[in-house]
Amino acid sequence: MSESSESEAESGYLVPLGTYFPDMARANCRAVIVRGRADLPDDEYGLLESYCDDPSCDCRRVMLNVASREQNKILASVSFAFDPEDEMRGPFLDPLNHQSEHAFALLKLVEHVLQDTRYVARLERHYNMVKEAAAKQRRRRVAD
Repeated sequence: MSESSESEAESGYLVPLGTYFPDMARANCRAVIVRGRADLPDDEYGLLESYCDDPSCDCRRVMLNVASREQNKILASVSFAFDPEDEMRGPFLDPLNHQSEHAFALLKLVEHVLQDTRYVARLERHYNMVKEAAAKQRRRRVAD
């Protein structure tokens, strides 16, 4: 892990799944191919997962950054909580991140994808894995 990644991990920022599990992030990226829709350009949209890696935080959330393959950039950032009782469960467009002109249509696309309960369960497993990896890394640093 790089020096900047280590300082990010200590501060509890949202970090991409690939920070701790690069192979898993590549292999498990959900992609949606869109063709012929009036509200979105034809493209392949990847849902890039980011999680809070502060082991003391129990936010139980994922940030799904929707990236365009054609444009090679993030067009929307969607926040989603795993706890159905969370008053800010979402999904919703994260107000702290830049949103493109297509963000609302991409939010609707993500809402559809999140109807897949197996996918949501996988996201929650990834959340727990990131928390465990961050805690393990911190314990190692304290022991050194």
